[in-house]
Amino acid sequence: MLRRFAGASAIISTLDQALPQPDQLCGPFSASVALTAVLDDGAPDVTALAVASGSAIWPVEVESARPPGSPRITEGWDGLPRAASIDAAGTSAKGLAVGIETATGHRVAVVPIMRPGVAELRLLLGRLADVRFRFGLVANVHTEGLTQFDWSVGHFVTVWGFDPVDDVVAIADTYRELGDPDMPPGCRTVSTDTFASAMSERGLLLIVDSQDHHVAVRLVRSLELRHDVWSV
Repeated sequence: MLRRFAGASAIISTLDQALPQPDQLCGPFSASVALTAVLDDGAPDVTALAVASGSAIWPVEVESARPPGSPRITEGWDGLPRAASIDAAGTSAKGLAVGIETATGHRVAVVPIMRPGVAELRLLLGRLADVRFRFGLVANVHTEGLTQFDWSVGHFVTVWGFDPVDDVVAIADTYRELGDPDMPPGCRTVSTDTFASAMSERGLLLIVDSQDHHVAVRLVRSLELRHDVWSV
């Protein structure tokens, strides 16, 4: 049975209204969705998070940057710097972690978790389903093999539940086309093995109220997860 995290309803509701993401801003978009699980009001929008995170834009149309059939949206680009190349466009995990804290006035803290293995990921998601503090969870993945499309890019999504019996993870993606018709818009489940593999060079950003930072860090370290930020 799918165990929804405490903030899942807020995430799903926000996602339905916000889809799809602006081009090249999947990190700030996913963070803005995840923050609704932690903050009751005053959550920064995608543009504010992009500015605080140091996101950069490659202004040339690149259809392969989006899933096939997804619309090109440039909302919020005016206030962002231009990248030197398509490979340099977007948002780094380190930049996003800093940006989330900065854009929220440090009301929240970010706990990075680098390259969780499948066993560690199962333990983490099972524990998060039971914690008493509020949190949002953003995953940095590589999309190859993670969607039904022939689409291969670095990407951010929001995690909102876990089914330990069927061994699947519930994610909120950034395009409606990536959702399962039987689930809320933009949402689907993926096997835990596949999800861990998609993070093999990347990881998770656990977003919590600043007052819960030490509790969250203790949880991560108790599971012997690597508390660090990746560089891809």
